Amino acid sequence: MKPTQLESKDGRIITTRHANPKDARDLHSGFRQVVEEGLWLPTLAPNASVDDWVTWIQRTHHCREVLLVAHVDGLYAGHLTLQPEEWTASQHVAKLGIIVLSDFRSIGVGRALMLEAETAAVKRAFEKIVLSTFESNSMALSLYESLGYRIVGRRARHFRMPKGFIDEVLMEKALDV
Repeated sequence: MKPTQLESKDGRIITTRHANPKDARDLHSGFRQVVEEGLWLPTLAPNASVDDWVTWIQRTHHCREVLLVAHVDGLYAGHLTLQPEEWTASQHVAKLGIIVLSDFRSIGVGRALMLEAETAAVKRAFEKIVLSTFESNSMALSLYESLGYRIVGRRARHFRMPKGFIDEVLMEKALDV
């Protein structure tokens, strides 16, 4: 897939593309930054190394997994993953994970990654994308709903975070295949 470019809300250029091994350090650092915020991901300590990221990126070039990266004016801004469900009977479903660095939120990076992910998912024969987010993440919920994702459930007090329990919101979208 060729890189895709969109104009951000503030006029900068957002480029999305499939990750390559040279992106591993940025993906590792970006994931660590978002985990350290303690607000958006249900993990308290990142444990993957840069080499783990290189391995994951290389694997995506030979399987159905997708790992996209976004840059704004050439600077790493975030990334998105799609992974097939583990059950044989649900291989048509991709699980989505996304992070956007704080300096690049609310300008369209998440939307650009999500749109590119839907295109990549269809090319890999996925028929549905599922995701989850914290109930407190109103920015993400708004983005997902604006792209046609619907809430299909909630898990009350699902995550025990440093600031207390957080509900998980489950969402999905059927893709036009």
